[in-house]
Amino acid sequence: MKKLIIMAMCIATGTMFAQSNTSSVNQTGNTNTSAVTQVGLTNDSKVVSLGNSNSSTVYQAGNTANPTGSLNKSDVIQHGDLNTSDVNSLGRGNGSKVNQAGDGNDADVDQNGNWNTSRVNQGLVNSGGTISRIGNGNEAAVNQDGTDNASVINQRSATPGQESNDNDAFVNQVGDDNISNISQDGDLNLADNNQLGNANDSSVNQIGDSNDSDVDQTGDSNIARTYQGGMGNMSDIVSNGNGNFADTAQQGTGNDSDVNQQGDANFSEVDHQGNSNVARTYQGGNDNTSTISSVGNSNFADTAQQGTFNDSEVDQQGNDNFSEVDQQGNDNLSFVYQIGNDNDSNVFQVGDNNGSGVYQQGNDNDSDVTQDGTNNNSLVMQMGDSNKSTVDQDGDGNLSGVLQLGTLNTSIVTQNGIGNISGVAQMGSGHVSDVNQLGDANVSAVMQLGNTHTSGVDQMGNNNTSVVMQSN
Repeated sequence: MKKLIIMAMCIATGTMFAQSNTSSVNQTGNTNTSAVTQVGLTNDSKVVSLGNSNSSTVYQAGNTANPTGSLNKSDVIQHGDLNTSDVNSLGRGNGSKVNQAGDGNDADVDQNGNWNTSRVNQGLVNSGGTISRIGNGNEAAVNQDGTDNASVINQRSATPGQESNDNDAFVNQVGDDNISNISQDGDLNLADNNQLGNANDSSVNQIGDSNDSDVDQTGDSNIARTYQGGMGNMSDIVSNGNGNFADTAQQGTGNDSDVNQQGDANFSEVDHQGNSNVARTYQGGNDNTSTISSVGNSNFADTAQQGTFNDSEVDQQGNDNFSEVDQQGNDNLSFVYQIGNDNDSNVFQVGDNNGSGVYQQGNDNDSDVTQDGTNNNSLVMQMGDSNKSTVDQDGDGNLSGVLQLGTLNTSIVTQNGIGNISGVAQMGSGHVSDVNQLGDANVSAVMQLGNTHTSGVDQMGNNNTSVVMQSN
């Protein structure tokens, strides 16, 4: 008899546990619909709909790893008309909050795993039940598959009384410990965060209208940061590997940035301030660093690095400047500074430990640097207008320095061999210098002062020395 009593108590207790889910639905208005399904233990659902034709669906249950769903929690608040919310939590300890204030908003949350959290704010309803932010026609979709993933989507204005309408935000996280944050303040913005792996982190902040951000990270411990302030800006970040970092900031109208990182521990930073600036970054390999800063309008910068520990820095201040950097090898360094308008710089490095520096201040200056080999170094400084410099280094340990102060100066330096040194200084207008070194350890120095001097130096062999000075 005692065993029967104990068994009956266990059955009764188990029945109470199986029925310990909690659901609360509060609807005020007309034609609102709510469907809540809870399978498992101690799941909690709360739905509040104030308005007309709102729809809410909540499904809480187990999954393959946790057949009996438990401790899932969902809060849905809808103030307005024609809002739709769909929340699916499969597993254990998943938490979801959906806050909709306005009309025609759509939120879709899917979580499969354990201890994932999601928060979607479309407009804002305060804890007291009053509306402080309004959003209409916003769409948010969150899919999380794994453990301890977290997602926050805010589609609302930071200014009371302002509306944020017709924004789209999409989050897909597969793995563990991933974090996604999307904030949209304005109209017609689009943000898409896709993270596959573990401990990835993406943050997107859009303030303005019609901005577009796409983040795609595959691997572990990658970090992406995107800020877009203004209108019609576009940002695309792709990181495949581990420990990559990408930061893109755009302030203005019609700026365009594309970052593609393939490998581990690469670093990319893009800063656009102005309108219609374009940046392209590709890094293949490990531990490469690229920085692009464009302040002004219609500047273009393209950096491509393939190898290890390459470093490129591009700084553009003005309008219609052009920079292209291509580094293939290891431990190459390039910096390009452009201050003015319509300056053009091209840097191409193949090999290891090459260094190139280009400084352009003025308008319509043109610099081309090609380095093929090891330990070559080139420095070009152009201050004035319409100067042109070409440096071609093929071999190892060659050194070239070009200084152009004035207008319409032309310098050509060709070094083929080992340990050649060339220095060219042009101060004035209309100078022409052509230095050709073929061999090893040749030294050439050219100085031109005044106007319209012409110099040609050809060194073929080894250990030759030439000094040219021209003035008027």
